[in-house]
Amino acid sequence: MTSKNVVSTTRLKNRRDEIKNQRRWQTFVAVSRGLMIMCFAGGVFWVLTLPHWVIRDSKQIRLQGNDLLSDEELRSLIPLQYPQSLLKLSTSQLTEDLQKKVPLANIVVTRELLPPSLTIKVTEKKPVAIALAPVVSPKTKKLEMKQIGYIDIDGIFVSNKVYKKIHQKPEQLPSLKIFGTPQFYLPYWQDLYDLINQSNVKITEIDWQNPTNLILTTELGKVHLGGYNSKFPQQLMILEKLKVITAKIPRERIIYIDLTDPETPSIKEKKPPKEEKEEKKE
Repeated sequence: MTSKNVVSTTRLKNRRDEIKNQRRWQTFVAVSRGLMIMCFAGGVFWVLTLPHWVIRDSKQIRLQGNDLLSDEELRSLIPLQYPQSLLKLSTSQLTEDLQKKVPLANIVVTRELLPPSLTIKVTEKKPVAIALAPVVSPKTKKLEMKQIGYIDIDGIFVSNKVYKKIHQKPEQLPSLKIFGTPQFYLPYWQDLYDLINQSNVKITEIDWQNPTNLILTTELGKVHLGGYNSKFPQQLMILEKLKVITAKIPRERIIYIDLTDPETPSIKEKKPPKEEKEEKKE
C-alpha cells in the first residue's frame, strides 16, 4: 500500500468521525431544545393555573368608557361568578352576556396577569325615549302613569334602576316620551322611531296605551292614527302637509287631528265661542 492510499484512508476515517460527531451534537441540541420548550410550556401552564391567577371579586375589574352607568351599576351587571380563573374566562361569552343586560354599542375585554385583573372598555348607547306605563299606586291603589325606564334606538328597554346616574346629567335625557306597556310596542320600535326621527313635524309624545289607536303629541296638536300598521309612513307624510292648514287655525281650538284614514284626514275643532253661547241660550 502506497503512502497516498494510507493518507486517503486516514482522511476518510477522520471525515466519517467528524460527521458522526456533528450528528451527535445536532441530536443533542435538538433534544435539549425540545426539553427546554416542554419545560417552558409546562412552567407557563403551571403558573397560569395557580390559584393566584383568578378574579376574586369585582374590584379587580377596571372599567372604561361608561358615562351614564356608574362603576357600581356596571359591575353589578357583569355576569361573572367569583372566583373566576383568568385562563378559563371566555371574553367573547362575557361580552355577549353583558350586552344582553345593558345597551352597549361596543365592549372590549382585556385580561391582565400581573396583577390578575380585567379591563372592560364600553361604548354606551344613549336612550332615545323615556318609557312611562300605568302602575298601581301603593297609596291610592289606583293606576297612575309613572316612568319605568328608557328605550334605546334598537328597542332595548332599560329600567330606571340601571340608569340612576342619568338624572345627574339632564342634558342627556331624551325629549321623546312613550306611554304604554313596552311588550306591545318594542317589537315595532326600530321602524317606528326611524320614521318619527325623520319627520319634519316635531313629535314629543307617543301614546300606545290603546293598541287600536296610536296617539301622537306633535307641534300641530294631538294626532289620532288608529292601529299601528303599514299606513304609518303615509300618515306622517300627510301630517307634514297639514302644517299649512293648521297654521290658519288657533292651536287652542284643535282638539285632535284625525289621520286614521290618511286618504281623508280631518281636524276635530272646538266650537267658536259664539256658537257655544247660542247653544246655551237655546
